Amino acid sequence: MQKSLLIDSDVLIDHLRKKKNAFDFFITEIENGSLLFISVISRIEILAGMRSGEEAMINNLFKILTSIAVDEAIADKAGEYLRKYSKGYALNIGDSIIAATTKHMALKLVTRNVKHYPMKDIEIITPY
Repeated sequence: MQKSLLIDSDVLIDHLRKKKNAFDFFITEIENGSLLFISVISRIEILAGMRSGEEAMINNLFKILTSIAVDEAIADKAGEYLRKYSKGYALNIGDSIIAATTKHMALKLVTRNVKHYPMKDIEIITPY
């Protein structure tokens, strides 16, 4: 069954650091025909943390992912999440946008950082 997944930065970083679990996750999802998305926030985070010599690998990774920009609906939902969760859960703006993108686009969020996403209205998948 085809899935539509929003991949969080931590999973992307694991893949770039050549962690076998992350590589296997991507291979499985690609072979299963899953649609793979990232928030522009994750794109920024990956580019900001890029190490020397990783440019080609990152560009190749971005080619298999569809980036989703922040629009007004995503921004409004992110603001709602921040109001609701920023104090009790120390939710940051980046994670609120990623969660809002997941909700707005009806995707499943793939992350190992489950504690960053206290929202009950999004589906979270822990990949490994």
